[in-house]
Amino acid sequence: MFEFPLDGSYNARGIGDEAAPWLVRSAALDELSTEGERALRERGVDLVIDLREASEHRTRRHSLAVRSLPLYGERPPASGTLETIYRGLIRDRAPQLTAAVIAIAEHPGTAIVHCTAGKDRTGLVVALARLAAGEPRDDVIDDYSRSGISVRPARRALVAEQLDALGLAAGARADAERLHLDSPAEALAAALDVVERQGGASAYLVRHGARFEHLTALGRRASEAAAARAIPTASALPTASALPARFATDPEPAR
Repeated sequence: MFEFPLDGSYNARGIGDEAAPWLVRSAALDELSTEGERALRERGVDLVIDLREASEHRTRRHSLAVRSLPLYGERPPASGTLETIYRGLIRDRAPQLTAAVIAIAEHPGTAIVHCTAGKDRTGLVVALARLAAGEPRDDVIDDYSRSGISVRPARRALVAEQLDALGLAAGARADAERLHLDSPAEALAAALDVVERQGGASAYLVRHGARFEHLTALGRRASEAAAARAIPTASALPTASALPARFATDPEPAR
């Protein structure tokens, strides 16, 4: 995982080889400049997976292909804890999360995934894709936890203005700031614990519409990226034995 400047956006990180990452994540790309678009194309990015709702969209300046896959199904939550929201998404929006991971797997090039800040929705989709590709949980959580470092300076003033208008008490304001600005490791860890109790990322995705070839594609890309970095690694390709028996033997996704 590596960070890189992205003119017109922020919170940009690539997964895999710096010259040719297998997956990229960032905040919204509506203001992406020509220079920023060039930086993405030079890294092989030719598809944007936008997880935002229609109400969050703005006029785009870039010419990259975009696939819109709204995750919330309604306006983003304005209150609540990260842990509660993430667990709710894992439980209630599994088909939408899976559709985003499938889009990554099926695209022959490199996709960039984003929401508004590139923290919450993006964090869950990227985590599921990386875990299904066989990457270590600790690396996935470390990647997520870096978002707050970029999001706080980029969004602090806007969030403060919004919270001022609400007139929240000190405690409620602190909770709201954490929701909108932070990415504590324990928040994603709690969500991934829910996934683990369902058999892990691969089983979770297959249960909600992914096929074994999607998992294989993700694992192959992660392996190739590791090889490009010349870092010795065991194959990240998922095997049938890594799935519960009924997923390993049934080619059709569970309904």
